[in-house]
Amino acid sequence: MKLATLKNATRDGRLVVVTRDLTRCTDASFLAPTLQRALDDWARVAPHLAALAESLEHGAVPAERFHEHDAMSPLPRAFRCAQAQDDGSWRETAGDGFSGPRDGVIAPGTDIAIGLAAILGDLAAGDAGEIAADAAMLVMAAAFAGEATVAFSPVAVTPDELDGAPQLTATINGKTGRSVAIIADFAALAANAAKWRAVGAGAIVATGSASLAKSFGRDGGLGEGETARIEAKDAKGHSLLGAIEMIAQARPV
Repeated sequence: MKLATLKNATRDGRLVVVTRDLTRCTDASFLAPTLQRALDDWARVAPHLAALAESLEHGAVPAERFHEHDAMSPLPRAFRCAQAQDDGSWRETAGDGFSGPRDGVIAPGTDIAIGLAAILGDLAAGDAGEIAADAAMLVMAAAFAGEATVAFSPVAVTPDELDGAPQLTATINGKTGRSVAIIADFAALAANAAKWRAVGAGAIVATGSASLAKSFGRDGGLGEGETARIEAKDAKGHSLLGAIEMIAQARPV
């Protein structure tokens, strides 16, 4: 199933279920008002969300048009967000408020690192193996811009929705760079996150990432006024998770 969080008057938004083609959605707040609340009671809530998703696909429940610009990051804030580094270390990122997938503004010259991220369920310290393999509740595309801006795709999906290794495709001002196939071992990421301490439902772990600048053969990041668009696609070129967009703008003096 595919889930999203729509903007409303609250910091955590409103939970909706989205169709596989990302065109329509239906309210899920009667099951759980927010995604974090759903994750806190996932064993009970997830089957009901899955049933709602099937009803939505068959037109059996009220639906509205899904607009990616109306979406927050699926989990607008998290207790913990960690990104795996190429050297095997972890970089902890502030999770008190992620940029919306279409709201990212970064400083000119900033490079963007792109990858996949998993939202985890509860893990005890030292959990590994099959327990860790089952810990990835939902998967998103991720974009990290320097130390300040983190954004996730408009939609998060259960792992069964992924068609092999998604191709992350990036464009700058509409020009396409090299697509990158991301192979994510979420079991290993989850086990690593829980190696020394317990992990609470809603923690986010992200894969090692590809540099946007390098994929375009650049020495630096986005120039002022340039827009980057990051999108995960399946083998047929269909969008899986919606698009992240970031624009480079000088900050007001």
